[in-house]
Amino acid sequence: MTRKNLPKYELVKEYIIDHIGGNQFRPHERIPSESELAEALDVSSITVRKALSDLVNEGMIYRIRGKGSFVADKKSDVPGSTLQLVAFIISGTPIYDSSYMQIIKGIQSVLTLNEFRLVIEFIDNNVEKEDELINKINLPDYSGLLIYSSDPNAAKSYLKQLKDSRKPFVMLDRFPSGMPVNCVVCNNQDGAYEATKYLLDLGHLRIGFAAYDYHLSSEVDRFNGYRNALADSDIKEDSSIQFLDRELDYVALLPRIRSRELTALFCVNDRKALEAVEELSALGIRIPEDISVMGFDDFAGSQFSKVPLSTVRQDFDAVGSESAKLLLELMNGSAVGSKKIMLPTSLVIRESTAQI
Repeated sequence: MTRKNLPKYELVKEYIIDHIGGNQFRPHERIPSESELAEALDVSSITVRKALSDLVNEGMIYRIRGKGSFVADKKSDVPGSTLQLVAFIISGTPIYDSSYMQIIKGIQSVLTLNEFRLVIEFIDNNVEKEDELINKINLPDYSGLLIYSSDPNAAKSYLKQLKDSRKPFVMLDRFPSGMPVNCVVCNNQDGAYEATKYLLDLGHLRIGFAAYDYHLSSEVDRFNGYRNALADSDIKEDSSIQFLDRELDYVALLPRIRSRELTALFCVNDRKALEAVEELSALGIRIPEDISVMGFDDFAGSQFSKVPLSTVRQDFDAVGSESAKLLLELMNGSAVGSKKIMLPTSLVIRESTAQI
């Protein structure tokens, strides 16, 4: 069959493959949407959908529900090989930064070398939808699951179902209390301890704590690291400057900041810290002159915020790669018991913190 007589969906596939081969579409880069490809190539959306579906099955691209299609690291070089499937279930807020993509990149770097293909299911920040998805997908189609849950404690029902069925799974970043599971996290407690100790060394004795989703194990661990650092420096805790609800009344903080009852704020993540910088700056508070702000995560955009953010860096790429390695161990039967792998963090100092 000549190129001219190829089905239209094959021409769409050829166009995408050529762009991947020519590095116009790079690994983990989003390719044009169905509608964009349909308009550019003068074909129907159904034709594009068929082409994209074939490319997913061939391991050339992967999809994130609600976000689009992305270029895979590579497809299998073994002719005629059948790639085994691993599902990555991400339940969270809309992608705020590149952290999810860094995790996916880390996972892909391990799975592609072992001839597994990653299928990504991105759903809203809703544990009920996680449960629905687990019951909807055909679990026997997947060799294992990677799970980034919005609320692991509320997810215990379907996690128990997976354990009872002996389906290998690994949780990322957070885990349920009182239920042994395989999990890969950063060392949240020590990272928060180091950040709080740094603020103390700058002379701050009135350090507040701001949570975001305090039901998560990662946030509880960060709160405990903050508390331990205060205790080790003989600083008495003040619960009135520990804000464990997501909503924080920044106007109510103004008199406390101006009277120096609050000189530093350790935020449980960069999302909360960037919010604090924005809200306090809008109220006329100077950062770090009036209050120092510390985050946790080191999102890619944190260094480019209105005031570049001091924070605790975790390696999202390593979270992904280590979770994939652990899942491979579970799938081949070499893992024993339930493992919790903790990855190191590092302190990153920028302009949002200063000596008192």
